[in-house]
Amino acid sequence: MDEKEYEKFMTYLYNEYVRPRRTRFWRHFRHFDEWHYPLVRELERLRNASNLIRFINRNCPDEDEIYRTITLERIKRLPYEVSNGVSLNNRLTEESGFLDAFDGHYDEIVEGMKLEHMPRQEIDIMRDFGSEDPEAELSALMYIVKSRRKAIKSFNQEVTISNQLRQIEEHLDYQRKQMEELEDKEEKPPKKSKRWFKGLGQIAQGSALSIANIGLAMGVLSFPVAAETAGWGALVSSITGVGMMLNGVGEFRGE
Repeated sequence: MDEKEYEKFMTYLYNEYVRPRRTRFWRHFRHFDEWHYPLVRELERLRNASNLIRFINRNCPDEDEIYRTITLERIKRLPYEVSNGVSLNNRLTEESGFLDAFDGHYDEIVEGMKLEHMPRQEIDIMRDFGSEDPEAELSALMYIVKSRRKAIKSFNQEVTISNQLRQIEEHLDYQRKQMEELEDKEEKPPKKSKRWFKGLGQIAQGSALSIANIGLAMGVLSFPVAAETAGWGALVSSITGVGMMLNGVGEFRGE
């Protein structure tokens, strides 16, 4: 589809899946603070985790250097911090209607999306999360999401975004519980590879990008953006964040 067709299609998705949920969302929660402050708190946690992991990836050439530079106590908190962010993202995508749009029209959304569809505030978000070249990184992420869309579809027609997001949450929860059990036994967890840190960092950044844009579309976070960006443009940004999470979990599991 051409640019105009894509814009009309995305406007339809927003009106069909998200706009009705926005009304019910506010009818149920009533108070701005019920969502605003939890979102801000989790975004801050994800930012801190992401920036620490970026520091590790840039400055620690191997696992031994990581554990000489960063305390074990701080490393052990990372799965907990990122897991909370993923849980919030999964809840938000479902309650906002984003997940229904992703599960039903993932291929069509990904096929036509471009960097200019995302609000310029994404650049600031990525920079705040430690990116030295946010535009290049977001463009690369879009390319990865598009290229892997075909691979996912050809591998398994039944794979859905909702299933994959649940699996990420379950895997992180397992890692968190594993570390807690070792702590109870006063045992040190085995050293994690650089791939583990890299994947965890991508999951943290992707969760933050998705949360921020769903918060924008639902009206619980305020960014000065055009109406269409706060609407269907948020779908593009959120699905790019989800793609970052899916890319990260491959590194995370393959450590």
